[in-house]
Amino acid sequence: MKQQKRHFAVICAAMLLVSVCTGCGSSEDSGGAVTTAAAGSAASSETTGATGTASQTTGKTDTAGTTAAAETKSGANTETTQAGSNTAETSAATTAAGDDKPSGGDSAETTAAGGSNDEKPAETTKQQDDGGSAQTTAANNTNASADDPDDNPDEVIKYIYLKGNTAQYAGEGIFVSGSKITISAGGSYEISGTLDDGQIVVQTDKKKVKLLLNNAKITNKSGAAISCLKAKKMTIKTLADTTSYLEDGGTHDEDKGVIFSENTVQLSGEGTLNIKANFAHGVQSDDDIRVNSGRVNITATKSCLHSNDGIEINGGYLYCDGGTNGIKTDGYITITGGSSVFMGGEREEKGAIYCDGVFAVKDGEFWAIGNTFTKPDAAVTESNVLGIVFPNIQTGGTCVNVTRGSNEVFTMTSPRQFKYVVYSGPNLLKNAEYSVSYGGTVSDKSKTVCTGQGYSGGTDGGKFTAGETITFYTVQ
Repeated sequence: MKQQKRHFAVICAAMLLVSVCTGCGSSEDSGGAVTTAAAGSAASSETTGATGTASQTTGKTDTAGTTAAAETKSGANTETTQAGSNTAETSAATTAAGDDKPSGGDSAETTAAGGSNDEKPAETTKQQDDGGSAQTTAANNTNASADDPDDNPDEVIKYIYLKGNTAQYAGEGIFVSGSKITISAGGSYEISGTLDDGQIVVQTDKKKVKLLLNNAKITNKSGAAISCLKAKKMTIKTLADTTSYLEDGGTHDEDKGVIFSENTVQLSGEGTLNIKANFAHGVQSDDDIRVNSGRVNITATKSCLHSNDGIEINGGYLYCDGGTNGIKTDGYITITGGSSVFMGGEREEKGAIYCDGVFAVKDGEFWAIGNTFTKPDAAVTESNVLGIVFPNIQTGGTCVNVTRGSNEVFTMTSPRQFKYVVYSGPNLLKNAEYSVSYGGTVSDKSKTVCTGQGYSGGTDGGKFTAGETITFYTVQ
C-alpha cells in the first residue's frame, strides 16, 4: 500500500512538471509580449494578451495581426485596449505600496498616465521580454478621438483644383462631370480655386470625409455649395492663413443649406470660412453640427446653423447673422468653448438661439441678441449667463450697455429690432450688482458687439443682483 502511494505521488509530480514545462514552451513560441510585475514580495504574474494562441495567453487580433486587447494583472494593474491597428488607449492604476511603476521581473518598464486617478495627455508604455518589445501610445485625453481624421498625421491627401466651370483632380474617389464634383471614397481632400456655378457632392459608403479648404470659392446658383448625401461624418477644415467662401442660390428644398449634410458635419481649422445663404440656412444637418475651431462667419436668410439632432460649439470664433434665428435645433445645444455671436431676425417670434431640447452652457463666451431666446437649462449649465429682457421691442441700432460698478461688462446692438440681449463669459460674477443702460452712442454701430467703443448717454434701465448661474432681468 505504501509503495502504491509512493508511485502515485511520483506520477503526480511528473504530470505537474510536464504541465509547467509545456506552459512555458507555449508562451515562448507564441511570440506574445509578457510583462512581469511585482508588489513587495509578490512574484506571481498573470498575463493575458498576445498575438499567438498559447494555453496561458489569449488575444483578439485583427486582419493585420494587431493585438486588439491586452490585460496584465499583478501587484500593479495595467490595462491596454487597442482599437484596430491605429487606435490605442492605455490606463494604468498602480496600487502596490504607493509605487508609481511596476517593479521586478526580467525587464518591464511602465509609464503610468499620471497614476491611478490622474488624467494626463498621452504617455508611452513599454513592455519587454525575450521575444522583443511592445510599445503602446496611450491616448487618455477623452476630448480627442484617435480615429478622427482631424487627428490623423499620416493621412493621404487627394487634391481637387477648381477651374471656373469644371475641376481637375489628383487621387482616387473623385468624379467630375462639368461643374459637379462627386467624392465617392472616404479620406481627405484639399480643395482650392474657384467654382463659379457648381457643387461638391459627398456620397460614400458610410466613410469619414474631410474637406480641406485652401482659399476655395464655391458658388452654386441653384443649390447647396457642398452637399453630403452619405458619409459617416463630414469635416470641413480651413487651412491656416486662408480664407474660403461658400454661397448658394435658387430653390433647393431637399437640402436647405449652403452646406448640407445627411450626417454629422464638423467645422474646424485654422483659417476663415465665410458663408452666404441666399435661400435658407448656412449649415443644415439632418444629424449634428459641431464647431470645433477656426473662424466661421455666416449670413443667412434663415438660420445660420440648423440641425435636427443637435449643435455643439467647442471652440473657434463663430459669427451668426440669421434672417430668422441665429442658430436653431430640434435637439440639444451644448456650448463648451469658443467665442460666438448670435443675431436673430426681424420677425417677432424668431430669436438668437432656438433649442427644442437641452441647452447647456459649460464654458466659452457668447453674445446673443434677438426677439426671443431659449434659456439654458440650469441643471446642466456651469457658466454664468446674463440676459436683459425688454418689455417692448427695441428698434434696430439701439445700444444696450451693462456695467458692474465702473467696469463695462458688455455693450451690444443689432441692425434689426430685438427684445433679448444675452451674454455668457468670464466677465460675469455671481452675487454682483449690475446696471443697465440703453440707447446712447458708441463709436461704431456697425458692429454687433460694441464693448470698449466708448458707450455714453442712454436711458437708465435699472440695477439688479445676479445671484444665480442664470439670471434674466427685465428692464424697468
